Amino acid sequence: MDSVGTLSTVNLRVPLYAVISFVVIISICLLFSRIQLGLAVSFLFAFSIGYFYNKTLLVESIKSSIIGTVIYAGLGLVIIVLALISFISSNK
Repeated sequence: MDSVGTLSTVNLRVPLYAVISFVVIISICLLFSRIQLGLAVSFLFAFSIGYFYNKTLLVESIKSSIIGTVIYAGLGLVIIVLALISFISSNK
């Protein structure tokens, strides 16, 4: 099965408290016009849900490949670095 086929058959489980906390944090960010912070929270939420809550599914789908794990962690670090650069170079 190709990788797109594998991703289309995956059922991700997200705890309700995580979704509620995400909605509350994003709502507060938008109410206070902190769009950059809201975007960073969204990316980090997707990253954390993708890895921490579905770790066994992720490890099973990449067949315990260290390359897949390094790529996933590297992309998460890129998201964090870009968010930090965005906060530092804010034009207000």
